[in-house]
Amino acid sequence: MLGVPPKDAASIGNNQMSSQHDRMSVVLPVRNGEHRIESRVLCVLEALSDMTRGATEVIVVDDGSKDSTPEVLNELKARYPQVRIVRHSRPRGLEAAGQTGLERSTGDLVFIQENDAVVRIEDMRRLLRMSEDKSVVAARAESTPRPLSSALMRRLRAFGTHADQQMEPVSELSAQKSSMQMIRRPHLQQLASPKGTRYRLQGETIHSTSLETA
Repeated sequence: MLGVPPKDAASIGNNQMSSQHDRMSVVLPVRNGEHRIESRVLCVLEALSDMTRGATEVIVVDDGSKDSTPEVLNELKARYPQVRIVRHSRPRGLEAAGQTGLERSTGDLVFIQENDAVVRIEDMRRLLRMSEDKSVVAARAESTPRPLSSALMRRLRAFGTHADQQMEPVSELSAQKSSMQMIRRPHLQQLASPKGTRYRLQGETIHSTSLETA
């Protein structure tokens, strides 16, 4: 799978802020997702157990679902103590759901899935690596899987690979754009404090291309 994930980051210019995180939160918004939310939650739980030994939580914000999503979420919460559920009584939009999840989260690092799409764990890993820079306040990763370019395919074949036979076709579902934010909560709290105006933010956008194995 070829991903082209632009990453936007805001960082503190003088690097005066620093924190050692020991808790990670992942916020997943959903609406009418009875057939897909369980697999997404399980995928994130497995990834978190592989990424950190610290405390974790997955906050699912149900944005006014009208199907059986609440029942599915209740079952997940009963099975996994890391899962927390927040519900909007009526649909307020996925951006509002993400904000609700951020406000309810307790992690030092908060990952917010922006859209109701498949969670790309590699994006989470990229953002986690970016968080190693303690000056980073927030970052965003966006990726859209798409076929390899013909130039790169020729390069791989010239080296003796059978890349053209090994590439899986990009389905309509897997080709959906996925985007995720990472927020460092202690920094955010300091920026919102009365002394927050003394800090200056710097923005940066990074474009990268990656070839991932299944």
